[in-house]
Amino acid sequence: MKHIMLVNAVHKEQMRMATVNEKGILVDFNIEMPTREPITGNIYKGRVLKVERGLQAAFVDYGGSKDGFLPLKDVSSEYLSGPENGQSGGRPVLKAGQEIIVQAIREAVGNKGALLTAYVSLPGRYLVLLPNKPGSGISRKVEDEEDRQKIKNLMKQIKIPETMGFIVRTAGYNRTKQEISRDYQHLVRLWKEINKKAKSIHEPSMIYQETDFGVRSIRDYLTSEIEEIMVDDQETFRKMRAYLRAISPRYIKMLRHYKEKTPLFDSFNLEEQIRVIYQERVELKSGGHIVINPTEAMITIDVNSGRGSNKKNIEETAFKTNIEACEEIARQLRLRDLGGLIAIDFIDMIDKKHNAEVEKAFKKALSIDKARIQLSKISKFGILELSRQKKQSTIQEISYTKCPYCKGSGLRPSLEAAALGAFRNIESEVVKGNCSELRIILPHEIADYILNRKRSELLDLETTFDIALNIAGSAEIPWEKVEIQQILKEQTNHHEHVHVEETEANHTENASEMNGAEKIIPNGEKPSKKKSRRRPRHRRRKPVESAAEVSSAENVSSESAGEDNLSALLIMDPEPEENIVAKKKEPRRNKIIAKDADQ
Repeated sequence: MKHIMLVNAVHKEQMRMATVNEKGILVDFNIEMPTREPITGNIYKGRVLKVERGLQAAFVDYGGSKDGFLPLKDVSSEYLSGPENGQSGGRPVLKAGQEIIVQAIREAVGNKGALLTAYVSLPGRYLVLLPNKPGSGISRKVEDEEDRQKIKNLMKQIKIPETMGFIVRTAGYNRTKQEISRDYQHLVRLWKEINKKAKSIHEPSMIYQETDFGVRSIRDYLTSEIEEIMVDDQETFRKMRAYLRAISPRYIKMLRHYKEKTPLFDSFNLEEQIRVIYQERVELKSGGHIVINPTEAMITIDVNSGRGSNKKNIEETAFKTNIEACEEIARQLRLRDLGGLIAIDFIDMIDKKHNAEVEKAFKKALSIDKARIQLSKISKFGILELSRQKKQSTIQEISYTKCPYCKGSGLRPSLEAAALGAFRNIESEVVKGNCSELRIILPHEIADYILNRKRSELLDLETTFDIALNIAGSAEIPWEKVEIQQILKEQTNHHEHVHVEETEANHTENASEMNGAEKIIPNGEKPSKKKSRRRPRHRRRKPVESAAEVSSAENVSSESAGEDNLSALLIMDPEPEENIVAKKKEPRRNKIIAKDADQ
C-alpha cells in the first residue's frame, strides 16, 4: 500500500511528522516542541557522584536538572578499575568522581532522573553502531532465516573493528553493500567527533544531540511502503536532502518541497485525526468505542460495544467489536507513543476459539510497530497484558500541561465541599487567638458562598475572639486554594498597650496626690523627671481642691526655697491646666471647656 510522509516544520514552536496511507488514514505520527525537547539518544560527558551497591547502580551528574541513574550492568569494562578496597581477587568497580561518557535511554519522569547507559549506540539509516560493545545482531522484524543469513554474509564483507559492534535495522534488509558501507562510515566519523569533543570538555555537559527533526523522521520512519516525502519548510528540506545524498542517494527523487498556500496537513485532512489522539475516548466504526486511561502504574484500555450491541447474539457482537478494537488499539499505541505496562480489558467472550482469534489479530496489528513489545494471552478475566518499549515522552506529555485546578485528575471538589474546607481553615486560624485581623482571599464562588451561607458563623467568630474577618474573591486564585494574611495583635495594639500602662501609672500618681501623700526631696537635689515616649494623659482636675492637698502644698512651700520650691510645685502640678486642655483632641477640648465654663 502506498504511503506518503508529511513533515510540517514551518512553525518551529511545534514540528510534526505524519505518515498516511492511500485511504488518507493516519499511520504514524510524531511531534517535537523546543520547550519539551527530548533527551533520549543524547550523549553526555558525566561524572559519577556515588555508587550504591544495594541498588547495583550509580548516580551520575550529566548536566541535567536531576542526576541520572546508571545501572552497573550497563557500564562497559573500559570504565571499571582496580579491585574493590584493594582486595586481591576482587571485581573491578566504578568509582565516585570518575568521568564517563553516557547516553540517555529514557526521559526523566516526575521525581525519577533520566536512565543512562555507558554502552553508546549510534543509529543510522540501515545500521546501529555500538562503538564500545562488540557483537552483531539483526532486527527481530526480519524473521525469515534465509533473509537473515543473506544479511550476515553481506556484513562479513565490511571490515568492522573487533572492539565495535552493530545491529542491522529492518531498513537494511535488501540493501546493497555500498549503501550499508556508506552508512557505517558516516557513523564511525560521528563517533570520532564525539570522542574528540569529550576530551576537550572537563565539566558534565552534552557532547552530542540527536539529529534534526526532519532527518530523524527519515531515519526512523522511512519504510519501503513510502513512495513520497513532502516538506513545507525550506531549511528542513535542505537538511533532509543532504542526509539522503550522503546515505541513500536513490531516495532523493522522493523528496519534494511543498509550496502550496493550503497548509500541508489540511490538504490531507489530518487535523481531525490528530485531534482524536489527545482524546480519552476513540470511536469504532461498528458503534463501539475504546477508552484509554494512562495512570502512574500502567495504561488501561477498556473496550465497549456501545451502540453496536446486538441483544440476539451477544457472543458474536463481543467478538466483532474485539477484532475491530485490536486494529485501533495497535494504531493508537503507535500514534500516542504509549509505553510501559498496558492492560486491555476486552469484552468477555465464552468461546475459547474467539479468544485465540482476537490474540492472533492483535499480534498481527502490532507487527508493524517499531517498538519492542512483549505480549501475553487473554486471561480468564478477559484482560490482555503487554509491555511496550518507552523511549520518550508521550504525545500528551509533550503537548499538554497539568491543570492547576485538578492536578491532572480531571476532578475538583464541589462548591459546598470547597467552601466548607475553606471555612474550616479560617476557623482554625481564628481559634489560635493571636491575630486581630484575618484577610482571606478565595475564588469568587467560594467567597460568595461563605459570605451568604456562613454569615452567622462568621459573626460568632468575630464576636467571640474579638477579631476582624475580611473575605475577598479573586479570579486568579485556584479552586480550593485559600490565602490567609494574618495581622497579629502585637502589631496593631502596640501603641494601645503602651497607652494603657502609662494611663495606669498616671492614675497611681494622681491617687497619691488625692490622698495627700508627701514627696520628700533632699535639699540641694533637683527632682528627676522621667521622660515618657508619649504625651502623658491627665485627669481633669476638680474645680475645688481638698483641704489635705492645700495643706500639703503649703508645707512644701515653707520648707523649700528658690528653685527647690519651684521644682516641688512642678511635681505636684506638672503643667498649667490651660496647656492640658490645649493638648486634648478637638472633640474632647470642646467638651472640657464647656464643663469648666459652667463650673
